[in-house]
Amino acid sequence: MSPAAEFLPKFFVICSCILIATGILQVFVRPRKEKETLAERLVNRSTITALVSVLVGILGLLLGAGVIPMVHLQLGGR
Repeated sequence: MSPAAEFLPKFFVICSCILIATGILQVFVRPRKEKETLAERLVNRSTITALVSVLVGILGLLLGAGVIPMVHLQLGGR
């Protein structure tokens, strides 16, 4: 196996941890209005972006940990 292919799972784990951390921290640092309702707090652009970041991070973490198998492409023949 090539060194690049051996590093790929570690790359997914590192990047996924960064994505999860930024998604969680984004919820806490976003600017808020003075009197937000519960719906305004839960459904806004920053919360949705944070949720997508965490979900993609979790999927990448599962991929890097080997829970979800990586796709192996064979190019140039059978």
